[in-house]
Amino acid sequence: MSGETGESRALKPLWGMTLGAAAASGLALALPQTGPAWIPLPLFIVGASLFAFAAHRGRDAPLALWLVVGFTVVGAHGLHDAGNRHDLADLIDREDPVWIRARILVTEGWTEGRWGWQTRIRVLESGHDHRSIPKLRRCRLEVRGTVNPGDLPQPGDIVRGLVSIRGSPRSPLLVTNSRSLIQATTEVHPLPALRGRLSDELLAAARTDVDRIRAAELAAALSLGRRDLLAPLRREGWRRSGLAHVLAVSGLHVGLVAGMAWLLLAIGGASPTTTRIVILALLPAYALLAGASPSAVRAALMGSIFVGAGLLGRAVVPMAAVLLAALLLLITDPSLVAEVSFQLTVVLTAALVRWAPPLTAAIPLPRWLAAAIAVPIVAQLAAAPLVAHHFGAAIPGAAASNLLVPWLLAPVVLASVAATAAAPVFASAAAWLLDLVDLGSRALWFAGAPGRSAELVPPAIPAVLLACVVAFGLVSLLPGRSARIGALAYTSTITAFIAWWLVIPPPPSKIVELLPVSSGLALRISFDGRNLMMDGGGRRREAAQLLAPARVRRLDAVIASHGDEDHIAGLVAILETTAVDTLVVPVWLRSCPEAVPLLRAARRRGVRIIPVVRGSRLDLGPMALEILWPPAAAAPSAENERSIVARLRTAGGPILLTADIGRATEHRLVASTDLDCPVVVIPHHGSRYSATPAFLDAAGARLALVPAGPENLHHHPHPDVIERLDRRGIEYRMPIRDGRCGARWDDGEWTLYPQVSK
Repeated sequence: MSGETGESRALKPLWGMTLGAAAASGLALALPQTGPAWIPLPLFIVGASLFAFAAHRGRDAPLALWLVVGFTVVGAHGLHDAGNRHDLADLIDREDPVWIRARILVTEGWTEGRWGWQTRIRVLESGHDHRSIPKLRRCRLEVRGTVNPGDLPQPGDIVRGLVSIRGSPRSPLLVTNSRSLIQATTEVHPLPALRGRLSDELLAAARTDVDRIRAAELAAALSLGRRDLLAPLRREGWRRSGLAHVLAVSGLHVGLVAGMAWLLLAIGGASPTTTRIVILALLPAYALLAGASPSAVRAALMGSIFVGAGLLGRAVVPMAAVLLAALLLLITDPSLVAEVSFQLTVVLTAALVRWAPPLTAAIPLPRWLAAAIAVPIVAQLAAAPLVAHHFGAAIPGAAASNLLVPWLLAPVVLASVAATAAAPVFASAAAWLLDLVDLGSRALWFAGAPGRSAELVPPAIPAVLLACVVAFGLVSLLPGRSARIGALAYTSTITAFIAWWLVIPPPPSKIVELLPVSSGLALRISFDGRNLMMDGGGRRREAAQLLAPARVRRLDAVIASHGDEDHIAGLVAILETTAVDTLVVPVWLRSCPEAVPLLRAARRRGVRIIPVVRGSRLDLGPMALEILWPPAAAAPSAENERSIVARLRTAGGPILLTADIGRATEHRLVASTDLDCPVVVIPHHGSRYSATPAFLDAAGARLALVPAGPENLHHHPHPDVIERLDRRGIEYRMPIRDGRCGARWDDGEWTLYPQVSK
């Protein structure tokens, strides 16, 4: 970067320190051990000394020196942080749950989860065995058991609780098994409480009008960061539109609030100096009120840098504000480097600052129109690898959807902020403003239609390729001519990956594979170019993401064995992200409420739905699916006992597919059906009374797949089932032990993978 323009020389210290800080933060997160506790202090002293030396040399200081300054200063904090994180990991990884006492600030409202009610919290104090746990700050709290959500603490409440700690050090989850283990205090934090009160006032202003209520929920999300108020299906719809960023309080939201305040002050006759001072106070206050998300804090920092420079009579290079904001955030919390919200907000802002102006100038249209085209193009290109890597999602229509967002979002945000401000004092005006929010949100929803038309789940980007994308992207942001080369290499690498994924077909395979879903069953079968899926696990997008590495773009059939959540919850995403010809369901499932989202998704995607009973047959080219259970008449009343059992005939021999049948149904099948198959999927995840001796003997299998996921709460498989398999010499694989596993047809026989040492 030396020998370049004056801007390059001016940015060199910030580039060096920011890159060094990012490298140190990433290294601290990756270290398996942190070393002696005394290292951070001398490391910080070295960094501070080098900073003083580099500042003394000014622009003559080499880039490498600034890199070392950023690395040592942030590395010292990162190592200290890593020590706390390793202590936290030790608590989480213990076999028995660790119970801690915590003083907790509730920052958001409650949403219903699978096992209870969840909210986001800030841990003010926590301890275990008379030791504090400093790394527990922002995390989630789940209250299980029978709970009335109206009795749970509200945003701003500070409570004390006895909780167990789960999850991971990066995303801790505090769990309490009863509402009675949370004790209220008289303390209230003003900012979350104010957010809660303003949200309540917005909803009160909407009265009973359904459209206004939805608009009030959206207004609270756009102005206060209260996305928890939005219905889950509505949030999912925004995500599938490619417009999830609309709901995050970001630079656009902060800039609009600051601009509106600036305009009001100017109309009121305030002097420029007074206006800048007010804006300097407003920016951090609004970022805190909106939940202090990384995007809001980054935007407030950048705005404060610009306004503060103007107050001092200094000009600021836009990229300098981006780098300085990122550097300050990393100095404050090095672990932010791993958070997708931090990565997205810094990368997108830097990309827009660097490439939106030249691309706007290159488009032969009026400047305002060219800018409206250039901004979403740059943003989509910058965000695509991060979104694919972190969320496993690619929305082809998002670029088209985002072309209209700059024109529609600004008035919706302004109306939301105005409605939020008016609701406590002038409810009728707030209601009128909510009508504008509703109108704008409908327009945004319409603009998102191209995104909702298709969603793809890409395979994980290989580590080497990801490193190339990061390197090329970094070069493309630097000043000078090398940026064009970096941008070309960046876009070429992304294009090549997309071409490999979409155009080049995967090699043919003959396998039956258990996907390692956290809980439940998700089974993939491929044979001579035909693909079949049975069930999708208990988490909505998990099976689709696990299916992506196989690059399966079409499924000839998807089987929904029965209505339990741990079997069909993931099938909706499979239908929405993969071309599916046929959905196979037991006849009785069509009338079950649990199946409504699945059947609705199938009809929306034009998937043929085939209800089956015992004796039904489905031809799939080289495979044939024979339904062995449930019968059309006299089917068991228990849902598990009437789940689908099928024999899949292949050129390599039949495979026996089971779901959650129990001992009674196994006995009926043994007495009435030829079950002989070389490969069998063990019923009911290997629960104690499944896979009875009579059933295993009737199947005559020599290979078994046990669908027990790594996070199943019932501790499947039961040791008795494993003993029965071992006694008969049946080899088996299971995701809880083996991860991705299955059987492969090779050299005329089925063999299990992966290899397991005896």
